[in-house]
Amino acid sequence: MEHVLVSVADEALAEMSAVVDALRRAGLAVTEVLPSVGVVTGTVDSDTMPSLSAVPGVLAVEPDRGIQLPPPDSPVQ
Repeated sequence: MEHVLVSVADEALAEMSAVVDALRRAGLAVTEVLPSVGVVTGTVDSDTMPSLSAVPGVLAVEPDRGIQLPPPDSPVQ
């Protein structure tokens, strides 16, 4: 399973719930919906990932890359 970020096109934001439903039907296990920024996060099988891009209203599908910041007391900031 891959963690992904799905960007929803601006013109589809009004139908965000329909886009999310279509993403679920396409195989996305939705983790979080962020309607204010037009992003849906979730997990999907690698072989199913291309089908998410075909969902109407989807702008992009990208792997979710983790970011790790140094601790606050670290000399590198």
